[in-house]
Amino acid sequence: MQLFETMRLEEGKIPRLRYHYERLSQACEDLNFQFDANEWQEEIEGLKSHYPNGVWRLKVLVNDQGEVTSEIAELPTKSRFSAQFQLSQSSVDTSVVMHKTTDRRHLAHDHQTDLILLYRSDGKILEFDIGNVVIEEAGEWYTPADENDLLKGCKRRELLASGQLQIKDYQKEELIEKLRAQRVKVYMINSLREVAEVDIHL
Repeated sequence: MQLFETMRLEEGKIPRLRYHYERLSQACEDLNFQFDANEWQEEIEGLKSHYPNGVWRLKVLVNDQGEVTSEIAELPTKSRFSAQFQLSQSSVDTSVVMHKTTDRRHLAHDHQTDLILLYRSDGKILEFDIGNVVIEEAGEWYTPADENDLLKGCKRRELLASGQLQIKDYQKEELIEKLRAQRVKVYMINSLREVAEVDIHL
């Protein structure tokens, strides 16, 4: 198992880089991975200098020995996704849910839709498989509370810090009712796509 960060490299710059660094270094500490900040910095600076133009999907990985590797690819243009609800697995280790690891078995799905929107057995809406969820209602943006049951996304953190996003829990049945009444819109946020509208298949 490795830890990783997926980032947007745009015109030689990485938005929210400090948040990515802080999340990865904290995850390494929590999971007893070795981590060399200088090696991370060298990898990042090298990638920025080699890809000064365009928009790229950058994935930087760290193994338990602290070895830093990376993968990079052009980011396809896509601003709207489809999603279906999926019950989260209560048996999954909390550390895998809270940290971005290469163990993604708990997020597997049949890909009848682009994404899955996870919810807890008590009905609480959690997150998408590749990003946090934002629910727009009456002109305000909301995202579920972090109860060690979702990933602390860097875009989520940025929007909360700026006051553009507020904490509010939604229940699955409540969300379905409001979607059918067209009272809410749903978005997926992450550092790569930033903000993307999502059509929920009911």
